[in-house]
Amino acid sequence: METFTIKTDRIDLKIAIVNIGSIRMHEETIPEVVQALAADLLRDSVLRHPVMVDEKTIVVLDGMHRAAALRAIECIRIPVCFVDYDNPSIRVETWYRAFNRKDPLSLTEELMRWNIKTRESNTQEAKKNLETGAAAAFIATNRKCTVIENTSGDVRQNFQLVASIERMAQSLGYYVNYETESDALKELGEGTAQLILGPPRVTKQDVRRVGLKGDPFPHKATRHIIPARPLGIDVPIEVLRSQRMGLLQANRQLMEALKKRRLERLDPGSLIENRRYEEQVFVFK
Repeated sequence: METFTIKTDRIDLKIAIVNIGSIRMHEETIPEVVQALAADLLRDSVLRHPVMVDEKTIVVLDGMHRAAALRAIECIRIPVCFVDYDNPSIRVETWYRAFNRKDPLSLTEELMRWNIKTRESNTQEAKKNLETGAAAAFIATNRKCTVIENTSGDVRQNFQLVASIERMAQSLGYYVNYETESDALKELGEGTAQLILGPPRVTKQDVRRVGLKGDPFPHKATRHIIPARPLGIDVPIEVLRSQRMGLLQANRQLMEALKKRRLERLDPGSLIENRRYEEQVFVFK
């Protein structure tokens, strides 16, 4: 299939339209977010940005909710940006959970009622345990750190446990924010987060495996760091829904449209549509 390729210093970005049934999701989505995005797509009648996928497996790396929203409005094809997932400049990290409540309760005490194996530790040791796979997760306050030991050895099962803890915290009145590891630890140290949850480590092999198996991680499991991405391809929704147009015709139409547009390169840290991009971006004008 023909692609519109943007060559960067660290990675090639290959834009194309594929059948939506060919992509694989490695993470669950949040229904409310999908519904809101679907409504936006119908209102705007255009998809602004492609979904980032692994070129070998077509597992979605970034853009799960956009993909789900396109399915919700009965699109039969989807614009993607293929990347070489094996490229070392692409990294996969995880989202920490930061919890707050007006009148704090001890999550660790609640965990004691569950049939899981825990032990006291400190955050530095807990992080090392996550790296080695000895820990499934950890919960830390500014005074105490509890490691949940990795008895299953299955990263998806450990993330299911994280999701259960998150739901329990919310049922107890805690608010949850999703933070990078460094931001979560900083908030804990500064007292702006009452406690944090460090999730299990995820590898690229894990992402491919659960995506291909069709047994995805809970939402907000992975955070992919991709050094560059394209924005503003503006594909009409009618092209993605049309039963009269073939895939090759739809893709050829996109290629011709992109060739006629000016491509602007923006450095990391650029603010676009109220979002700050930490990677290099290429915007079609």
